Amino acid sequence: MAATSKKTRIATYFGLGFFALQIVLVTFALATTSRRMRAIDSRAELPPMRNVPLEIRPLYDRPRVVTNEQLTAVLHKLRPRLRGEKPKINHVDHALRFWGLAATFDDPECLSGMEMRELLTNYKRFSDAWGKDERALITATGNGLSVRTQEGFATASHVDHTLAGLAETGTPLEYRLVTPQGPLTVRALLESSLGKFSLNQIEYEWSTLAYALYLPPTKRWYSKEGQEITFDRLADRIMRQRLNMGVCMGNHRLHALVVLLRVDDAHDILSGNARERIIAHLQDVTTRFVRSQHPDGYWIRSWPDGQKAEDDEEGNTLPNRILGTGHVLEWWALAPEELLPPRETIVRAGQWLSQTIVQMDDASIKDSYTYLSHAGRALALWRGHFPSYFLRSGENRQQR
Repeated sequence: MAATSKKTRIATYFGLGFFALQIVLVTFALATTSRRMRAIDSRAELPPMRNVPLEIRPLYDRPRVVTNEQLTAVLHKLRPRLRGEKPKINHVDHALRFWGLAATFDDPECLSGMEMRELLTNYKRFSDAWGKDERALITATGNGLSVRTQEGFATASHVDHTLAGLAETGTPLEYRLVTPQGPLTVRALLESSLGKFSLNQIEYEWSTLAYALYLPPTKRWYSKEGQEITFDRLADRIMRQRLNMGVCMGNHRLHALVVLLRVDDAHDILSGNARERIIAHLQDVTTRFVRSQHPDGYWIRSWPDGQKAEDDEEGNTLPNRILGTGHVLEWWALAPEELLPPRETIVRAGQWLSQTIVQMDDASIKDSYTYLSHAGRALALWRGHFPSYFLRSGENRQQR
């Protein structure tokens, strides 16, 4: 009996010791998890932001690309005649970044730059145009502000496209938004984007653009998962995709890379190695564009192959020609000289684009307005100014 009692005591002590060890291990695990969660929470804090976004101005003035007379005719053709019921929101989005906030028009069917921004950011104006039954474009939810995307004509066309457009037109973070839930600011929209952003999301071109304009000199922050985000990583993520993949023949990714280079010039947001990789990538892209330019001056979707576009090639349609040509001319107009093709390449493209637009009828312009907004903006940039400048200078010429 004594031996049995001793074994029982030993078993009891062993059991208590094992239980105590489990408590220690669980406590340690919980403490470790808690520390990790606190670290993730601290990392996920929002980075410093600039109230007024950076402005990326054009670098060149080349009359051979588009003459004064041609540009005047093009801009007249591409006026934002969007006043009335249910204007397509992706048209308003594109027209705003095309024309900018300073734009005003004599044509009563045209929305001014300020009116276009109000339509996108003020639920009352949106509701006047789209009716009370249409859900708001921007709404406040438990996860922050949300912009309805790819849900029909009353919504934006791409993730963070509206936010990037506000950044490109100089809208400050303190600018007031009106939502069905009450007034907020563009800052809340940017904070929501940062909170939801993932390196694995499908579209990141416009997120990158918005961050590049609103965040510097900040150059690193953390995602909601605690993952470090830098402009180096965003650039590498953009360059990882195949050239022929992505919206608008991949040109929006190239535009974002050019913006990163321009911002880096002033705010040192890229490492030296990342900058070299971007330059090499864009130089390769430019070489492909030079080789694939149609003799008339345009490009189509097959540009990454480096083979000249053929007249009977699949996809060689007028909208695709405008899309490909307008977009590449736009980011080239903002790019450093070392990334540009020979001047004749740009001149052929600009002349083809301006002559084609002037000959288009109103129905064709309406159908392809989003593409044409990039084309019109590109031609103005090649004359050294944003489009609204030429509206004002044209009025001054008429007065004189």
